[in-house]
Order: sequence, then C-alpha cells, then structure tokens
Amino acid sequence: MQVIRALLAWLSGANSRLSSLEKQVLDCVRARLDDQIRDLWDRQVQAINKVQRLPNGVEVDFYRMSNGRPSFDGSIAFPNKREVALATVSIEMNGLGTLDATVWSVNGFMFSIEYKGSVGDFEEAAAGMDPLPGFRISCGLTADLSAA
Repeated sequence: MQVIRALLAWLSGANSRLSSLEKQVLDCVRARLDDQIRDLWDRQVQAINKVQRLPNGVEVDFYRMSNGRPSFDGSIAFPNKREVALATVSIEMNGLGTLDATVWSVNGFMFSIEYKGSVGDFEEAAAGMDPLPGFRISCGLTADLSAA
C-alpha cells in the first residue's frame, strides 16, 4: 500500500509541495525570526522543490534541487552554518492530543522537521479542515541563525 501511495504522490507532484501541517510548523517558526533572518527563511522556503517524507512521517526533509542534485545557494544561506535544532514546536488538536516536533537547520539551510510520534492523523486533519477546530501550535527558538 505504501508503494502505491508513493507512486501516486510522485505522479501528482505531491513530493514537491509542503503539506498543510508542514506549512503551519514552518510559519510558527518564521513568526519568531528577526527581519533579516526571516527574509532568508522566506527565500529558502520558496526555493524548496523536493520534499522527502520518511516512512510513518517521523521526518520530513526539504531540498532545493538543481539539475537533479541538491543546490546550496549561498546568497540565501543563514550566517549560522552549523547543524542546529533551531526550534521546538508543539501541536495540539482536539481529539488527537499533542505532537511535538523539532525543526533543523544544516549548513545554513532549513533542512527538516522531525516529529516525535505519529504525524498521520494530524496531517489528515490539517488537510481536511480550514480553519482547524481545536488546533493550537506553539514554538520556541532554540538556536540563533544569525550567529556566524
């Protein structure tokens, strides 16, 4: 069944778009960034053209691809080039409980969201309702992306 889903996602281009839940997580982090870093963040998010979701949704990796290879445009990189857990995020939804996540930056690029728990029900709910009843998201920065 996962093979069929993966094939359908590939055919529909779903692997190049952020899901509703991923957008919510990234927007929550974005809101806490200072203006200079927020501009770089926006340019990085806009440049994402490949999204890789690991089985069971435990991790989502973001790529900016060019000619079939990951691209690292230095003009949009954060000054902090270390691998850092840049934010922790907590998502609450009525009837589903809480889902915790960590957003990572690697070599100056927003790279991934790691979820602690199963993301499937949260993804399904986020995709099906707007606005989401009983949806709460909070986050806090755990690293300074402007630190060189």
